[in-house]
Amino acid sequence: MPHDRDVQVHLLPDLAPPGRLAGGLAVVIDVLRSTTTMIHALASGCTAVRPCLEVEEARQLADQMRAGRVLLGGERGGLPLPGFDLGNSPGEYTAKACCGTTLVLTTTNGTRACYRAAEADRVLIAGFVNYSAVCEQLRQDDRPVHLICSGTDGEVALEDTLLAGAFVDFLCEVWEVRLNDGARLAWDCFENHGQVLLGALQIGKGGMHLRRLGLGEDIQAAAQVDQFNLVPELRRDPLRIEVGAVGIVQSRWPKLK
Repeated sequence: MPHDRDVQVHLLPDLAPPGRLAGGLAVVIDVLRSTTTMIHALASGCTAVRPCLEVEEARQLADQMRAGRVLLGGERGGLPLPGFDLGNSPGEYTAKACCGTTLVLTTTNGTRACYRAAEADRVLIAGFVNYSAVCEQLRQDDRPVHLICSGTDGEVALEDTLLAGAFVDFLCEVWEVRLNDGARLAWDCFENHGQVLLGALQIGKGGMHLRRLGLGEDIQAAAQVDQFNLVPELRRDPLRIEVGAVGIVQSRWPKLK
């Protein structure tokens, strides 16, 4: 078995210094809700997701692509944007809405994390909904791992840290690893909250905000471990997210004690 694999958790995108991700495998995490929504959209038939940093940038890109089938989605402050087709709720991205379309998406936190992660050699998109499928890709690829948590409005997010910790827990079982302090903190978070996943997602800042907006169903959707067996992957030129791997995988989620 290979030894001493670097596994680092960056609790916010800005905590990964420039150059740190080069040569590595990055995993972008925004449980509530961007990466969960991307996974739903691709599973429902979107051919690609084009992440955009700014609202106007997304509008312009969608206008340029109107000759094809394009879907404009996104949010600011958790709320759908005026004139957009859809917001950032996973349940909106049905097969009827998505089949054969390209999703142009801008969100408060998650799409920014995608751009930060682009420095890495390979970039995967993760949620609890595709946890075991991402674990399988991490098991097969021996590059240094960087788990990038999107956070909430510049603050560390409980739900992102929890998922990062679940990946750390898995990697510690299959590899000899070197962990940074962020990875150890995330691992501790998983040890304390992993058995009460839905409750943990509800009590964090992001979850409480969604509940205030009446979007509690989005939290339920994000807590569905291993709902999908696909792994979205970031591609370049142009920057886009497509299905990178799909298939039957062994469940890696720990059984309840």
